[in-house]
Amino acid sequence: MLATRYIAEIRCRMRKTIANSGQGLYDQPAHAELADRGFRRYHPFSFDFDSSPLNLDEPEDHWEEHVKETHRQNRAQQIERLKQRYGPEKIEVVVQNVRDLGAKSMSLLAYHNQFHEQARRAFVMGAYYPALVAACALGERILNHLILDLRDDFKSSAHYRKVYRKDSFDNWPFAVSVLADWNVLVPDVDTEFLALGELRNRSIHFDPKTYTSLREDALAALKRLNAIIAKQFGYFGSQPWFIENTPGAQFIKRGFETNPFVRAYILPRAGFVGPLYGMTLTPAGWQHLDYADYGDGELSDEDFAKHYRDRDIAKVASRELIETERQAANRSADQIPEPGS
Repeated sequence: MLATRYIAEIRCRMRKTIANSGQGLYDQPAHAELADRGFRRYHPFSFDFDSSPLNLDEPEDHWEEHVKETHRQNRAQQIERLKQRYGPEKIEVVVQNVRDLGAKSMSLLAYHNQFHEQARRAFVMGAYYPALVAACALGERILNHLILDLRDDFKSSAHYRKVYRKDSFDNWPFAVSVLADWNVLVPDVDTEFLALGELRNRSIHFDPKTYTSLREDALAALKRLNAIIAKQFGYFGSQPWFIENTPGAQFIKRGFETNPFVRAYILPRAGFVGPLYGMTLTPAGWQHLDYADYGDGELSDEDFAKHYRDRDIAKVASRELIETERQAANRSADQIPEPGS
């Protein structure tokens, strides 16, 4: 009897959980061996966006008066911040440029975020040609990154022999066709790339007409770029790798964990969590909290979404709950009898 219990306890100790994994929720190589893997999905929580341009819109006539007043106050504060950043001299132009640009869409963090912000700021301050060139150049950089970062996953592709030795690509239709054939691009991103490529060709190569449509072209290029980023790198769009019906959060579908784009760009910034995960703010930013072991079993994506929607808020992982779980596990381990006792 004691021997059977001892073997069971030893097996329990040997059970692989995030508690005995080097980087826990972020230790991707170890996640395939987790005993409770069936209960977990990847949850990305590292993104960039800017909705402040929406504060500059005029209040709607049908809004209630207190809502209008709050909006006016937010608008005044936003204009003051713009004055501090860009100066008061041409603030009317700055405000109009920000309004025309609109919100910067939510995007996962990658190589493009900083350059995207720089291109937008150039437009806001009235540097339209630098903004135009920057938007076009960043579009080409994104195309290059996608091919260079992912090509080794497509060695059996007919395109591989055309791309495996090259360090860069400036033929946009070719690059787009390669990525489309690899099923890397989400719907409509190929169209956005090709439209931005046309703007690039007539803006960067000499065309006298550029002088007469500079602001218009810069705005069009930035909107195309924003659409590409929102659709391909976004969080709340039509991306096929996210589980549906999980309000307020996004989780990667089980079948997409090996998808080359997801593996390269999303999983490195995601925590491998169960439905009761929590978040905590640290000096290094937001981090996940979660229980060490959800037990045996397998949740479908639909089941995971239901467990997430129906979760008991009182049981959502916190530092206190995790510490209680750890202490209970330690007490259980201390009670394991020695062999032969």
